[in-house]
Order: sequence, then structure tokens, then C-alpha cells
Amino acid sequence: MRDKTQLTRLETETVNSAKTRKPLYAARQKIFPKRASGNFRRFKWLVMTITLGIYYLAAWLPWARGPFAPDQAVLLDVANRRFYFFFIEIWPQEFFYVAGLLVMAGVGLFLITSTVGRAWCGYACPQTVWVDLFLLVERAIEGDRNARMKLDAGPWTARKLMLRVSKHAVWLVIA
Repeated sequence: MRDKTQLTRLETETVNSAKTRKPLYAARQKIFPKRASGNFRRFKWLVMTITLGIYYLAAWLPWARGPFAPDQAVLLDVANRRFYFFFIEIWPQEFFYVAGLLVMAGVGLFLITSTVGRAWCGYACPQTVWVDLFLLVERAIEGDRNARMKLDAGPWTARKLMLRVSKHAVWLVIA
């Protein structure tokens, strides 16, 4: 005769139960950057001023190309299917030159990023320049870090609404 063994039930706990499951995301926490100062920051403001000048003024630079040609230095002429960049005029049939330039630009980007990428991203990258400009506007309108934190934590008042609306209005003008 065979021995009948009795099965016992073990107490187990689900690994991924709703009460022990951790959320896969964190709640959004606002960042309030503190103002920095020093030699590198002054140098960054200088570089930002120069690059903003280039970004804003490049479209307005005149360039004499002769009669029947536009006189802007940098122009993407979609209607006539041409691209003007200072002394270079690119037609659609010359696109293989553009493809070659893009390949060389990609290789150049790799080489420059691997050597001085930190300097580019920290000082001259358009994203960095615009963020610095927007933070400058935010600091000028709402105050320094502690004032912005206090304003954000406080209730909605007419003053808070006015500050936020004016900040966003200046941001729209810049954009």
C-alpha cells in the first residue's frame, strides 16, 4: 500500500501586489535654480550675448548679390526653391553637395563633441542660451530662487497672476 501524504498549504505573498507595488513614476517636482556668479558665469553671459546677437541678426544681414536676387545674407527661399547662405546659392539639383556637407558636418560634430562637447553644451548650444535667457527673465520678474519658491507655494492672488502673466508675455515676445 502506498503512503498517502497530506499536502499542506503554504502561506505565500504576491510579489507584485497592489499594496506593495511601488509607482513607476515620481510626482513632478518644480526646479528652482539658484543664481550663480563668478568668472565662468560672466564669460557665459558674454558668450550668450554674442550668440543671441548671431541668432537674432543673421536674418537681417544684407548681402549684395546683384540684380534680380534677394539681398539677405541667410535666406531659405521656398517659393523659388533656393537656399542662400552668404556667397553660396544652392539650387535643388545641387542637393548632393548639401548631402556631402551634412556628412562632413556629422563627422565634425562627432569630433568636436568628443573633444570640446562640454564647452559647447555649457556655453554656446542654442538650448543653453535660450534657457539662460528665459531664466534671466524669470529672475527679473519673479525674483531670486527663494522669492520664486515662496510665490509658487503661496495662494493665487492678483499679484501672483500679474507676475505669471507678465513673465509668460515676455517669454512669448522673446520666442
